Amino acid sequence: YQDADDKILEKDIFIDLNEAERVGSNDQVRIVSQIDRYRGGFDGDGNWHGARRYYVTRDDDLMRLGSELIEDLGEVNMANGDTLVDFVKWAVASYPSDKYVLILSDHGMGWPGGWSDPDPGNDRSRASVRAPIVDALGNQMFLAEIDAALARARTETGIDMFELIGMDACLRGHIEVLSALSDHAYYAVLSQET
Repeated sequence: YQDADDKILEKDIFIDLNEAERVGSNDQVRIVSQIDRYRGGFDGDGNWHGARRYYVTRDDDLMRLGSELIEDLGEVNMANGDTLVDFVKWAVASYPSDKYVLILSDHGMGWPGGWSDPDPGNDRSRASVRAPIVDALGNQMFLAEIDAALARARTETGIDMFELIGMDACLRGHIEVLSALSDHAYYAVLSQET
């Protein structure tokens, strides 16, 4: 779940997906991605923007995605828990497996959460949410929303537990984050620093 809809991180997250292509999928491990790019931050690979879903295949070109494009979603709100649930449901239905690993990439900001989206497209579901943290931080997926989205994703897909949840984001190694993930995964990989 690669939220590259950010001027600063777009190129890094795009290259992360390209690095996954160096291994690619095989008959034992299938890798899928939903990546949402920023309009105007990084001009690589045709400078497209919006969200796409890929079945990750082997490729050595770090500047162009060679994976199989499964779906072009247009602009989606990666800061909305419903978008995360939809991605997990799609991945499980399209690529059923014995075990599941979920990696979430974007900015992290400690216990409040992370996963911002400055261009949520037509999703205005947060417009009616009035809370001091929302007013201060804007369109983010807050920790309680991540927890709720993971619970819904597990319920709606029948996943008992994710084998691992990794948060490729800053400042995630907090007890509050680990506590929220403990109901959803056997293992978590987080960074306590930037």
